[in-house]
Amino acid sequence: MSPRATNAGACALGFAVFSGLATLAVPANAKNLIRDPMAHPVYAVELEPQLVSALWHRRFSHWRTSKAFEDPELGVGFRATIEMEDPAFVPTINNNVGLTLGLVFTSCDCREFGFQTNVLVGAQWSFWFTERLSAFAEAGPVLRLYDALLEPDLDLFSHIGGRVLVGKDIALTLRLGYPHSLALGASFFVGD
Repeated sequence: MSPRATNAGACALGFAVFSGLATLAVPANAKNLIRDPMAHPVYAVELEPQLVSALWHRRFSHWRTSKAFEDPELGVGFRATIEMEDPAFVPTINNNVGLTLGLVFTSCDCREFGFQTNVLVGAQWSFWFTERLSAFAEAGPVLRLYDALLEPDLDLFSHIGGRVLVGKDIALTLRLGYPHSLALGASFFVGD
């Protein structure tokens, strides 16, 4: 089976699992809270360990040898999102903005390197729809460092995602985007 087919299957499986959990976690009579600006968990920081995969690549520098869908990457990461404004840009809806910081380690079959480290810094805009469901968009720069932290590449990241609260301050989180095509994590909402 080709890496492309394997990764497409992994994406489909991840989406199906997340959709199933979201369906089970949301009661049929869930109240829409998008018009209630503060109706979400009160937190100062969201901490999220995650599993990630990167299915496609751009040429980051003159020596990058992998093609767009070759050399899929798998790895682990950690995110911390510090809440900056609540409510955020639209004060009449349930939204907030945070500074998201991330560190992701993935396998990498590029040149002589065996793994890469991604350092992410960006903005995350979250929307809370019910007591248990939220969605977000995030973007910013990512610094890619290879085995010996040599030859860094600067790129941009962009993700959309969703959260399903499974406890008072714990959520399952799914991200889709670039460069990490699929990320599954557990979000812990800390502080107030």
